[in-house]
Amino acid sequence: MRRARRHLSHRLVAVAAVTLAVEACGAGWHQPPELSTGPLAPRQQVQVWRQGSVVRWHSVTVTADSMSGVPFHRPVECDSGRAAISRASVDSVRLGNPVAAFWKSASLVAGVFVAYCMARCPRGD
Repeated sequence: MRRARRHLSHRLVAVAAVTLAVEACGAGWHQPPELSTGPLAPRQQVQVWRQGSVVRWHSVTVTADSMSGVPFHRPVECDSGRAAISRASVDSVRLGNPVAAFWKSASLVAGVFVAYCMARCPRGD
């Protein structure tokens, strides 16, 4: 009985780890249903695809005929590095949050470690 319970415990830990890994491993890149005009949240990262290449911006502003943003490796406030392209030349746009993905991944590693310790540590049964 004790062995069967321990075996089930190991399986549950493995299933939980795989489930968390699937959720935590990406930046959540998704295509918005519609991109409305105006500024996006300053730290919102945006991938702009055109002619087979991609640029990644934050501090993005969308107008009826263009998009502009600051390259993600520069500070949000850095308007001197702002670039713009016409919306007609944009093939697609994806929004994501790599910072949140980092914290999800870090939580995953910590959670798997805690689950492993809980499964392996002797209990006072």
